[in-house]
Parts: sequence; structure tokens; C-alpha cells
Amino acid sequence: MIQALNTALAGYSARSEDITRIAERIRSRPLGENVAKDMVGLRVSQRAAEANLAVAHVADETGQSLIHVIA
Repeated sequence: MIQALNTALAGYSARSEDITRIAERIRSRPLGENVAKDMVGLRVSQRAAEANLAVAHVADETGQSLIHVIA
């Protein structure tokens, strides 16, 4: 579970960096330029970050459940 938690948090961190990078690219584009591809990338990164948080939550809950079973 600790491995899953570490992997999920690393994935969340990477997706957060992707979101920041894409948002900066959108912000710096000239007015009128098509941003559809970047908006899709932003949404994909958002959903991936949410999935990583869900995995982290499940890994944490599983660890807590095991602690209660052992105790």
C-alpha cells in the first residue's frame, strides 16, 4: 500500500506540473489563436490527477483498515 500511495502521489505531482505548464502555454498565446488542443490536454491532466488522488485515498484507507485488523 505504501508503494501504491507513493506512486499515486508522484503521478498527482506530475499531472499538477502538466496542468501548470499547459495553463502557462494557454496564457501566453496570442489572442485568437486556437487553444482546443491545450484545453483537451488540460482536461486530460485534470482527470488523471483526480484518478491519482482516488488511488491515494484507497491506499490510505486500506492501510488504515489493516492497522485496525492487526490491532
